[in-house]
Amino acid sequence: MSTPDAVPSWPPDPLELLRRWQALWGLTQDVLVQPILPGWFSVTNNNSTAPGTEADVVAMHSYGRQLGRISDALELLIEAQPASAQKARAYSQFLSMKADIDRLKKEAAARRLAQIPADLALLEKSDKPAYERLRKTLRDALDYPRAPP
Repeated sequence: MSTPDAVPSWPPDPLELLRRWQALWGLTQDVLVQPILPGWFSVTNNNSTAPGTEADVVAMHSYGRQLGRISDALELLIEAQPASAQKARAYSQFLSMKADIDRLKKEAAARRLAQIPADLALLEKSDKPAYERLRKTLRDALDYPRAPP
């Protein structure tokens, strides 16, 4: 199932495995999101010149996703600086924060993935044909080369 040029990474990236697991079950990221402090912050005419547009943007790309992508880009820009500049306090604090966030994301993904065996066992008992289909699809996904980030 893999192409000659593509070599799957091993061990697999927990976040990639989670994305594949979500895709196998037909889940979107929204299904697995729980709001934190719902109603704590809302976009209105008082804090935005275009609340409707902002709501559309956030519906497509959450604040967390926006910050994550900006952080990834900023990390690359910092790493492109001369070594002496990379030692600046603001840069080191940012990189430390980003490393903490990346570690927490991987740990959370690993915890969610640890639930997979129990979910599969439940499905095997309750719907054997669905279990067999999912088992094959999951094996294929694990053998398939990782998509580029």
